[in-house]
Amino acid sequence: MPILEVFDDIIDKPLQEKIKSDILNPYTGDFYWRFIEDITSSSFLNVHTQKRPGLNHMFYEDSLMVCDYSWMTQDIVLQVIDKLKLKMTQIIKSKTFLQVPLNLKDYTVDNAHVDMMKPHLVILYYVMDSDGDTIIYNSQWEKGETIKNSEETAKLLIKKKVTPKQGRAIVFNGSYWHTAEQPKDNNRCVINTNITCEGINANI
Repeated sequence: MPILEVFDDIIDKPLQEKIKSDILNPYTGDFYWRFIEDITSSSFLNVHTQKRPGLNHMFYEDSLMVCDYSWMTQDIVLQVIDKLKLKMTQIIKSKTFLQVPLNLKDYTVDNAHVDMMKPHLVILYYVMDSDGDTIIYNSQWEKGETIKNSEETAKLLIKKKVTPKQGRAIVFNGSYWHTAEQPKDNNRCVINTNITCEGINANI
């Protein structure tokens, strides 16, 4: 069966606070952010861009650790695969996103997308409480598709909505179209990780 699970307090409270402090406190460590013009379309060369900017920081890229903070990803992933009784084969990509409320005239959801065009599992961890729900749609990506525009996204049926809560993780089949609502009242920070696991790649 395709995986779609939500876990609260996937890691213990002291570790939650450590991650939040290291990522968001400008007076600790050397954590840096990179500006991106559109949170959703950055992986697809600005196809159907809505020009909704944010910041990101890479932990893993092309299955390689690319920063000293990759332990954050590792600690979260280890807890997830233990709970789901999975055997991970690799962490393909992992990054954290930071969004701030924007003065938008149009608060439609961000365009529906998939993180990559090969079988994978998504682990989305919420660094802190926020608005800006994650939306998982009932439809799955098919070969040749890249990203939905606003009109196509609006026609999709919602499978699940998840509200950001510190320590919460949603784990799902990476082929599901998914997106997020833009935060209106709070900063929104997530760690988005894509992994492959032994024995389930054909079904995720």
